[in-house]
Amino acid sequence: MDNHKVLRASRIGTLCDCALFYSVAGAEEITTEKSQRIFEVGKVLEPVIVSWLRNEGWNVKRNLLDCSNEGMSLSLEVNGGTITAHPDCIISRDDSPLILADIKTMNDRSFRSLKHDGTVKSHPQYADQLTIYAQALRECGHNIEQLAIVALNKNNCEGYIDYFTFEPERYEALKERAQRIFTLDEAPEQGDRFQSWCCGYCGYSHLCELCKKDTAVGDESVPATDNQEVIDAVELLSESRDMEKAAKELSDEAKAVLDREVRKQGIKSLRAGNLVLILNEIKSSRLDTTALKKAHPELVSEFMKQSSSIRYDLKEVA
Repeated sequence: MDNHKVLRASRIGTLCDCALFYSVAGAEEITTEKSQRIFEVGKVLEPVIVSWLRNEGWNVKRNLLDCSNEGMSLSLEVNGGTITAHPDCIISRDDSPLILADIKTMNDRSFRSLKHDGTVKSHPQYADQLTIYAQALRECGHNIEQLAIVALNKNNCEGYIDYFTFEPERYEALKERAQRIFTLDEAPEQGDRFQSWCCGYCGYSHLCELCKKDTAVGDESVPATDNQEVIDAVELLSESRDMEKAAKELSDEAKAVLDREVRKQGIKSLRAGNLVLILNEIKSSRLDTTALKKAHPELVSEFMKQSSSIRYDLKEVA
């Protein structure tokens, strides 16, 4: 019986060591229909994105994963097993160095995070994946130094390429991680990079003792739901709050520039591209409730009206 262990490079950046163990062990992975559709949409859009790259002047060698392109199906032998690698494409322009690229379709939140923070910070699992691909190509004689994520925002079809550099130290850390996973005979703890949101998307949660059906929050036992409509609604609520936070950060950043370059220069209006900016001073009056409570607490109490509402709080749990 063949006990040789194999780990796919596309999984090397998985944040949970336990999930990696189950993958290497060949355990049954159960994915939701929604996850399958997301994956299928990404595959359908990949050749479209490649065509856009070529229209923009890029030379693209795409991995079709068939017999005509076997050179892009690679592997790395490490102690205890093999890491397999199937890079998306190698892109270049004129005489510029080759760039190893991976194509990703993203929702708006992930796309904005990529643009703002870069791959290494916002999507370290993608940086890990490309690092393994690059090392496999380097061992085949390709001089790969530059890596890139070619991203498409599925909300508005905006495209973006984020570039970063191959780091040998990152590869060594990933190799050590793979070797450690290969030596395990039972599921480990989650690992230092684990984040609790992983469990909601993990295809091995049905096997994992660390994914509890009931999660303790305070002194209460909170049951998990399998109602996909409710799960989607909670995720949408979380995403909307992330978007609100990101929108405020962008607004504050923009206002800081406008305060410095426009308002403090005494400019009242200007045209910027196809937008007209008008500065209007707004004066308003508000009731100082703190001072009123101190001066006339009995009056405040007399006119206080009780009301109730529901606040939806979200908390990440392990």
